[in-house]
Amino acid sequence: MASAATASAGGLRASRYETETVRVAVSGVVLVIAAWLLFFVVDPGVIQNWLGYGQRSDARVPAFFARFALLLAVIVSGFTLVTSTAYYKRNRIRLAPWMFVSIGLVFFAVYVILPIFQSFSYSFTRWDGLRDINGVWTGEWVGLQNYRRLLDDPNFYTSLWNNLLWLVLYMLAVPIGLGIALFLNQTVTGIRIYKSLFFFPFVISQVVVGLIFTWAYNPEFGLVGEIWGWFFCEETTNIMGNPTTVCSVDPPNILGNPDVATYGIIAAGLWPQIAYCMILYLTGLNNVSPDQIEAGRLDGAKGWKMLRHVILPQLAPATFLAVVVTVIGALRSFDMIATMTQGGPFGSTNVLAYYMYDQAVGEGVGRYGYGSAIAVVLFAIMLVYISYFLWRMWQDEREAR
Repeated sequence: MASAATASAGGLRASRYETETVRVAVSGVVLVIAAWLLFFVVDPGVIQNWLGYGQRSDARVPAFFARFALLLAVIVSGFTLVTSTAYYKRNRIRLAPWMFVSIGLVFFAVYVILPIFQSFSYSFTRWDGLRDINGVWTGEWVGLQNYRRLLDDPNFYTSLWNNLLWLVLYMLAVPIGLGIALFLNQTVTGIRIYKSLFFFPFVISQVVVGLIFTWAYNPEFGLVGEIWGWFFCEETTNIMGNPTTVCSVDPPNILGNPDVATYGIIAAGLWPQIAYCMILYLTGLNNVSPDQIEAGRLDGAKGWKMLRHVILPQLAPATFLAVVVTVIGALRSFDMIATMTQGGPFGSTNVLAYYMYDQAVGEGVGRYGYGSAIAVVLFAIMLVYISYFLWRMWQDEREAR
C-alpha cells in the first residue's frame, strides 16, 4: 500500500511538469491572431471603414484602444503559452526573473532601441514628419546631404560649443557637492533640516528651476535687478512728480545678452545638480571606515591630508557615479534651455538636444531628416562616453573577483 501511495505521488509530481497541451494550443492561436491583427490589420483606415467614420482622424482614438487591447492579448497569451510548457515548469526558478523582465525589455526595445535605428535611417532622408492622407511616407532619400549640411551650419557649431561649455562647467557640481556634504556631515541639532533644504532643489522640476532663475535674472523686477539697485540706482522724482528709479549703470540683462546667456543657464542648472552630488557624497561619507580615520589621526593626518589620503579614496565609488551622472546630464541638457531662452537670443544658447528638437518640430518644422542627423551626432558623442563608463564598470567587476 505504501508503494502504491509512493507511485501515486510520483505520478502527481510528474504530471506537474508536463506540458498543458490545451492551454498551449489555445494561447498559441490567440497569440498568432492577436499579433496578426495588431501588426497587419488594425489601423485608423480599417477602423474608419468598420465604424463608418467620415474622416480618418476620427478613427485614431478607437484605433489606439483597439491596438492597446490587442497588445494586452499578445502579452497575456504569450505569458500563458510559455508558463504552460514542461520546459518552463522544470526551470521555473531560472526563467521566472526573465519573465518579469521581458515586458520591460520589450517596451525598452520599442521605445528606445527602435527609435535609435529610425533616427539613423531618417538622417539620410528629407522628410517633413508628415504622411499623406493614405498614410504613405512622403520622405525623400538624400544620402549624406544632411551631414554635409551640418559641416556648413554655424548654428550646429554654436550648439556643439555650448555642449562643451555645459560639460566643463557642469563638472563644478562635483567638488561643490563634496564641499557641502563635508560641511553637512556633522551630528548637531537640526542638521537634518539643513540637509533637506540643500537637497530641495533636486526634488523640484527642472522647468520650475528654469522659471525661478528666469524671474531672478529679470533686470526690472528680478533678484539681480534688486541687488543691482542697492549699489547703482537711487529713487528720485521725475518732472511729473512721480517716483522713479535712476541707475548710473543699467542692470545686466543676463538672458538677453548672447555673450553671457549660456553661463546664466548653466548656473541655473548647477543648482539642482550640486544637490544631487551632495546626496551621493553624504551617502558615501556614511560608509567611510571610522577605523581608517582613527588610524590617520594617530599618524598625524588632519585637514587636507586627512581628506586627500583617507577620505577621498573611500569616496571613489561616489565620485565616479557623480561624474557619470553629471556628464550625462550636461550632454542631455534641454529643459532649462527650453524654459529660459528657447535657444535665444539669436540661437546663442542652443545645445545639440534643443537644436535637434527645434529643427524637427520647433521653428524648423519640416526638417525631420536634418534633426535626425543632429540626433545621430549627439548619440555618437554620448556613446563614446557610455562605452567608457561600461568598460570601467566591467574592469571594476573583474578586479572585485
